Amino acid sequence: MYQSEIPVRCHSRSNNSTVSDYSSPIDAISLPNLNDVVYDRLREAILRLEFEPGERLNLPELEEKLQVSRTPLKNALTRLEMEGLVAIHPRRGTFISEVSKEKLEEEYKIRSAYELYVALCIYKYLSPEDYVFFDNIWRQMNELAHKAESLGWQNVIHKYLLLDYALHERFVVRGGPPRMIVLWQQTNVHMQVSRIAGRLSDYDCDMIHFEHQQILDALHFGSPERLSASLLNHLESSRFRVVSILKG
Repeated sequence: MYQSEIPVRCHSRSNNSTVSDYSSPIDAISLPNLNDVVYDRLREAILRLEFEPGERLNLPELEEKLQVSRTPLKNALTRLEMEGLVAIHPRRGTFISEVSKEKLEEEYKIRSAYELYVALCIYKYLSPEDYVFFDNIWRQMNELAHKAESLGWQNVIHKYLLLDYALHERFVVRGGPPRMIVLWQQTNVHMQVSRIAGRLSDYDCDMIHFEHQQILDALHFGSPERLSASLLNHLESSRFRVVSILKG
């Protein structure tokens, strides 16, 4: 039914007072959640290495810089602890987590097992919308790769890694059982790789992009074996790159 867009004035009477209110087609202003804003700011700062691994955070100083109270700051830090980016020790303080070579290698093995399992059964779950999603991710990856030719990879790699995570997450969500999805999400390989992204060479980044092209080509080709091979190559190459950087 058609409804007029002209505001309607309504009157209700109580004793001797008159109350007027207006219904309007204008949507309410949606303000960002302060907890999310603080979380996003701190997460970005950690991933861009504005804090040193192992550094103790000065919470009063952060409150002053962010112009927030302790509650949203503590909520943000709790979320970051769940992602493995900070470690909260009662009576000792909150520290930026160290990047552990051993833990990363272990999580790469877990992630590889999950994704290779998904590669064998994903085709029966994929919808046309999934292919549109993957193609859109690849388009955005390509745009960043072209920007990197003039700006350098270090100016776009963090955005690229967000797309990287979105691609792999959609892949696992579409083909994995619920418990596997939760366990895959709990491995924080992407978070830790993002923290050392500034130490990846342009060649490393070019190879990461090429490996994603191979994965998406295999996905469209429709062969579980080819998809598994391209995924294994990407995950093993990624593990080697990261471990080499951490060995220094």
